[in-house]
Parts: sequence; structure tokens; C-alpha cells
Amino acid sequence: MRRALHAIALTAMLCASGAHAGPFGGSMFESIVAKDMNASGDTVLESITGYGARQAFLRSGGQRYDIGTFGGEESTAAAINNAGVVTGSAQAADYTWHAYRFDKRNGLRELDTLGGASSAGTAINEQGHIVGHADTYDGAYHAYIDTGITMLDLGTFGGKNSYALGINAHDAVVGAADRANGFRRAFIYKPGIGKIEIPDVGDRHSVAMAVNDHGVVVGTMQMPDRSWHAFSYDGVRTTDLGVMMNRGNSFATAINNNGDIIGNVRVWGRDAPLAFVYSKGQMQVRDSFGRFDLARRITDDGQIIGAGAMARQMRAARVAHNQLESIGWPEPVDMLTCAFLAVLATFFLYKIREHLRQGIDFSKRLMLSIA
Repeated sequence: MRRALHAIALTAMLCASGAHAGPFGGSMFESIVAKDMNASGDTVLESITGYGARQAFLRSGGQRYDIGTFGGEESTAAAINNAGVVTGSAQAADYTWHAYRFDKRNGLRELDTLGGASSAGTAINEQGHIVGHADTYDGAYHAYIDTGITMLDLGTFGGKNSYALGINAHDAVVGAADRANGFRRAFIYKPGIGKIEIPDVGDRHSVAMAVNDHGVVVGTMQMPDRSWHAFSYDGVRTTDLGVMMNRGNSFATAINNNGDIIGNVRVWGRDAPLAFVYSKGQMQVRDSFGRFDLARRITDDGQIIGAGAMARQMRAARVAHNQLESIGWPEPVDMLTCAFLAVLATFFLYKIREHLRQGIDFSKRLMLSIA
């Protein structure tokens, strides 16, 4: 099955999975998904029950802080900054989803939309500025940046929809926006300059996932043979990061301020993805997580948040200086649970492909949890 444009969103949604029991609660039938971590080690996570309901929470100082909802049943987490401010999406009583900002002192606060019913927060910078996508009055969804005072609609390239996935300290925003011809194109937006397409990423689909404070962008582009290659863009040149063994797909998901890039590769013939680190011009596969291996975030000191299946355990985990470290307290799970999670990942990939083909707003269908 071909992976469509948003296959990279798998790492944004499933980033790290694990059955878990311990101080966070949980059981053999509950997964814990790690979404992001700041410099202090504060981590935002989601608990996912056996029937798929999700609750976002913050782990800080050994304590759990439930993020809550706007009257609905579920919430998701996307990112946290070094001040401990979290963004994501929370459900309202009418089952719409709303972007939020959350911190331990002020609790949960709702962001606006762009005239429609729903919104999602996907990234936050150190100034507390949040990006994501929000419904418009005419049924589309557009990328936005919310400064806490104003919400700016970043528009499209003549098409219907757009979304933002990353922001740096200088308010440079990256994401993807539709052209009038239906192709979704990676963009970077800079205050005072506006939004431009990332150059030299082919003439089909592309998406920018993250940008560091030096303005280096990473993302994924569709090649002429319909495969997907991770790329980086430094403001002058776009670099194809390649794939493993010259086959399969690669998806870049994050970059730190040292220029280290992480992402995932899929090799044809192998069921599960592998995490990679791209540094100093070389791609290295991190197989230390085991068979089910996804990478989401990398900190400036090189800690990588991802998901790993090790022996008979699934766990939210991080790699720090080549050492695998558990985020949480994993318990063994049977192979049926592991198989279920693998099938769930395949389902997400299928639905994402269908979104691209049919133009469906997958952010709503998958509970506004990209990022």
C-alpha cells in the first residue's frame, strides 16, 4: 500500500505507544502515548483506553496533571514549551474539538477558531505562540498562528485547506497548504515576509513538519515514482535525505538547534517503521527500540522521544546518548496487544492516504491529533 502525504502524521499521532501500569494508572488494556518533552523533562502524554478514548495529561516533577476537556470526553496533547505551556485539542460537549493552551497555574484555556466550529493546536514556541489549523466559516480549515492576542489566518496557495505543524523562536511557521490544482505544498511563513513554498521539493505533494531556531526546515516530499523522501531546507538549498537501501519511504519529523534531524523510514518488505537520526550528512537507523519504532521529537541535548516494542513490552520511551530509557513504568503486554497496536498504525496510514486522495479533513476524523 502506497503511503500518502500524511504518512508522516503517523509519527505525529502515534509518536510513542506503550501498555502501562504505575503512578499514571492504566492497565493491560491502556496505552500511554508520549507526545513531547521540554528541557526540564516535563512530558505531555495521552492515555488511550482499549476502546480508543484519549485523555491528555502532563507529567511534571513526578506528578500527573490532567489537562481536561471543554465538556466533552476526550483530549489530545501536541507540544510543550520550556515554560511548561501545553497545546493540543480538547473536545466540547457538542463533540467539536478546540485548540487550547494549558499550564499548571492557569489550567485549560480555549483558543478561537477562524469562523468555523473546530480547531487544533499542533506546536508552541518559547513566547507561547501557538500554531495549528482551524475551521473557517466556509467549511475549509486553514493554518493559523495565535499570539495570545490575535489569531492570524495563514491562508493557502489558491486551494481549500492548509495546516501548520511547526514554529520556531522567531515565529517562523511551517506546514502545508493546498494549491488550486489540488497538490498540497510545504510552506514556510515568516513575519513581515509572508508565506512561500519550500523550493525544489518536486511538483507533487510535500509537507514541512518542523523548523529550528536557525530557520532550517524538515519535512517530506513525494517523488516522481510516488515514494516519499525526507528533506531539509536551509533557506538556500533543499537536500533530499534519501531512503534506506534505495527503496521504501522516509519521513522527517523534527530537527533540533544543532541540526540533528529525526524521522522514520519504511523499507519495502518490512512491516514496521524504523527511526533514524540524520546528522553530519549521514542517516543512521535506530533499531534499539525494536520492531515497532517511531521517532517524534529531538531536544537540543539529543534526547529522542519515540515508541518501541521490546521483546514482549510496548513502551513510551526516549533515547538519550544511545541509551534507551523508559518514560513511565511499562508492564509486559501479550503479543495480541502488540499486534493490535501494529494494526492500529496500519489503519491510521490507510485513513491518511484516503484523506489525501479524497480531500477529507482527516484532522477531524482522527480527532484533530496531527502534529
